Amino acid sequence: MLAATLAISTMTSWVLLVGATPGTGGASVTQRPAETADPAADGPDWQGARTADYCVEGGQSLAMTLFAPSAATHPLPAILEVHGGGWEKGSRLLDLSQSGTADDLVRAGFVVASIDYRLAPENPWPDQIIDVKCAVRYLRSHAASLGIDADRIGAMGSSAGGQLVGLLGTTGTSPQWDVGPYVDVSSRVAAVVDEFGPSDLTATDWPSYTAGIIRQVFGAAPDTADPVLTTASPLTHASAGDPPFLIVQGTADQVVPVSQSEHFAVRLRSVGVPAELVLVDRGRHGLGTPGEVPSTTTVSSMITAFFERELAG
Repeated sequence: MLAATLAISTMTSWVLLVGATPGTGGASVTQRPAETADPAADGPDWQGARTADYCVEGGQSLAMTLFAPSAATHPLPAILEVHGGGWEKGSRLLDLSQSGTADDLVRAGFVVASIDYRLAPENPWPDQIIDVKCAVRYLRSHAASLGIDADRIGAMGSSAGGQLVGLLGTTGTSPQWDVGPYVDVSSRVAAVVDEFGPSDLTATDWPSYTAGIIRQVFGAAPDTADPVLTTASPLTHASAGDPPFLIVQGTADQVVPVSQSEHFAVRLRSVGVPAELVLVDRGRHGLGTPGEVPSTTTVSSMITAFFERELAG
């Protein structure tokens, strides 16, 4: 992904985005105020960036950083961004720093909300999906103050984050994992981008490294039909009425077998769910491999176009 550094200064309420400029070896710097109120606007009374605690689970305050376009005069669609890291590592800010997609989406008129969630093994499954669902409910509950359209919330995630947003998409009408604050609000999303996320944890073709992570996080070997693994697999829940999916994965992925995305797309289509599968030739896990096709820039454009199409007002 596009290399970048994200730093947020809570002392000055300014956001500093520093991104590597291709071919220059330098960096482009953009500063914008975190909040600029405009009481006359119909949209959010803030632009730039805002960080909030979206839920408190297990005694932990969970942070969400939101980015809004610099000008908005009506409720905007929102995208929840869920980081990867094998359910054990990662953070919302690290995820933002490694992807140009969020910036593309903000420029296209979306609010992007990137979240932290409780990490395993200190926090056992299903704490991770409980937190992600709570984040959707937070966005929907605070839609008016955030200037977003509660009916146009999408989700995107990579690797473990792909598995989590896959579950968001396939369990949106189920109360499973909807616990904690805002339980009277739906955690359903209207569109999902899954980048190289596991979809069937019971599969038998996992690399040994990934199999070890699955065993540690979920407490079961991935070559078994363990009910925990079955329930945690987005493919298990796919049904008519699920939101449209865009699934992206590299053909040379050494962590998540490409069959995970292929089988998931087939399963979604079999129940009538629109599912577009993009296989990135020569792409390894995380993408950004030199010479891969389509390039990360093209994939980012495809993701933005997908959300523009599916979340059109």
